[in-house]
Amino acid sequence: MAVISINYSGGGKEYDDDDNIISETPIVYESVGLSTQKSGRLEFNSGNFIKDWYDAKKKYTEDDDDPVFCHSSSVDHFFMDGANYDSAYLHVVEGKPVLKYLDRTKDDWYIDPIGDGWEFFVNEGETPTFEELKEICK
Repeated sequence: MAVISINYSGGGKEYDDDDNIISETPIVYESVGLSTQKSGRLEFNSGNFIKDWYDAKKKYTEDDDDPVFCHSSSVDHFFMDGANYDSAYLHVVEGKPVLKYLDRTKDDWYIDPIGDGWEFFVNEGETPTFEELKEICK
C-alpha cells in the first residue's frame, strides 16, 4: 500500500460562545510525504504544495508496485484547517488526459462522478488544463 500525506502546521479557528471567530491560525505548508513499498518514505518539499502533490503522485505511478493508493488523515485535516486549494480530477477522454472540476453550485456536487478521477490540486478559483498543470509543476 502507498500512502500520501501532507505535513503542515497551524490552521484552525477559535470561536466565542456565539460562534463568531475570535482567532485564526494560518496554515503553514511544509511538505508532501509519500510512502511506498519500493521507495520507502519520500518527502517532496519544494515549498509549492501543488507541485509537491503532483510530483508525489508521479513518483507513485513510477513505482507501481503498490496496487493500493490512499491518503492519511493529514490530507483531510489540511483542507479542514483552511488550506485554500481546489481539486482537479484527471480523466482520460478519447485517449487524452483532461482535468475536470466539480461544479460546487449544484446541491449534489459531492456525488459528481468527476470526483472519481485521479485527484490533483490547483489554486482556488483556477481551472488549468492538464498541460497547463504540468507546466506549473515544472
